Amino acid sequence: MHGITLTKAPADWEILQQENGKASVALKGKFQVHPAAIEVGVERVTPVVRVMREDDNMTVIPWTNADHFTCNEKFQGEFEMTLEIPAGGPYRIDTSLETKSTVPDLTWLYRGDCVLHLGVGNLFIIAGQSNSAGYSRDFCIDPPSMDVHLYRNRSKWDIASHPMNESTFAGSLANEEMGVPGVSPYLAFGKTYGKMTGMPVGLIQTSLGGSPMERWNPKDGDLYLNMVDKIHQTGGRYAGVLWYQGCSDTNPGPAEKYLEHFREYVEATRKELGYEIPFFTMQLNRQINGINDECWGMVRDAQARAAKEIPGVSVLTTSNLSLCDGIHNTAQANVALGEKLAKQCAHVLNGKEEYQPPELVKVERADEAERKSFQLEGSGIWLKLTCDHVKNCFLVYSAVGKDSGFTLTDSEGEVEILHIRGNRENKNHLYLELAREVEDEAELSFAWQADPIKQPPVDEVTFLPLLSFYKRSIKL
Repeated sequence: MHGITLTKAPADWEILQQENGKASVALKGKFQVHPAAIEVGVERVTPVVRVMREDDNMTVIPWTNADHFTCNEKFQGEFEMTLEIPAGGPYRIDTSLETKSTVPDLTWLYRGDCVLHLGVGNLFIIAGQSNSAGYSRDFCIDPPSMDVHLYRNRSKWDIASHPMNESTFAGSLANEEMGVPGVSPYLAFGKTYGKMTGMPVGLIQTSLGGSPMERWNPKDGDLYLNMVDKIHQTGGRYAGVLWYQGCSDTNPGPAEKYLEHFREYVEATRKELGYEIPFFTMQLNRQINGINDECWGMVRDAQARAAKEIPGVSVLTTSNLSLCDGIHNTAQANVALGEKLAKQCAHVLNGKEEYQPPELVKVERADEAERKSFQLEGSGIWLKLTCDHVKNCFLVYSAVGKDSGFTLTDSEGEVEILHIRGNRENKNHLYLELAREVEDEAELSFAWQADPIKQPPVDEVTFLPLLSFYKRSIKL
């Protein structure tokens, strides 16, 4: 074929990870002048490349000569060059063979291969199990966007749309679903994060429904190895890993080792990539009629501890999301979760407004002056809980103790919680009224069961629930 034939270039729909607002793009190709031009007479040829914005066909990078090229007597040859493309898109890369005729003032621009729908923005790896792969099969409005692209299981870039973990033309893959997946949180994530940063988003899907941590272990876990393969296929530079997993580890044994195994996964992924990639994780939501309450508590607690103990790990709560079946988030809940996650990523990665879930940091007795000031009456035995990351104050949907989501135990057994109160004047605090004195060292837990409180206290501004925790030792 005459003109330019590309032998190395980004794929259509590909998103390139930006660094300092731009990405380097290497191009290679072959060229050949049309025989009709040779008959007229050719003086010289030059491979040229430009970048166009697809929205309005405006020039981003004008026609630019190839850095290096060779040409024989038949005006055939090869070229290579590197472009620095600014963040944004979707772009089109045009190539052409500029051919100067021996006839005065006659120049041809011969056809060349194009790269279509290219973006320079931020790439995220999606990993985890069903709520990450997307198992919401009910209705929601979450249309595709030209600013969010997906590296599908068929190993090709495409516009992102649900279901993201479908396996058409993919052959046999470790993350091939047995059933039909549905709505995922991450299309909404990509659209929201893209708007907040002004850059397109690329998603690499590696999740699988029902997958335990064992299958993500760095030694021989098939899902970990599949993720590494996708990493090598898509360039190896990303803004972050989006991790939502743990339901399959809510059994004795795996639950106790969850933090250890997750740490191994994080460290191995970072070693594979060669840099400290950020991880964005989520605490488990719930399972209706689920068993092993203690194990659910341990896993959620490990997820909260990971964000405190492992550098570069963040966590979001999901305990106030609705379900479409016994364990999977509704489509609307996943869209909301994606939007929340985008806000957290924009805070962590881009310095935008803080968006973190409230977190318990201190438990003490409310003193007499405080009880009087805030009219904490009743038994007179009140705990004061101090929390970080509270924007304005807590919304407490029910003041009844059994609805609080908190449980307190000491050597005598469970201590009944009579009431829960928030405090608009002192926004970082929650107050728990106890039915009796605490005898000695005690343990406080929150939203830890398989099916915990339906309406946990949430921040009045972000509507993020308090982070779950399990058996937090307290001394009064």
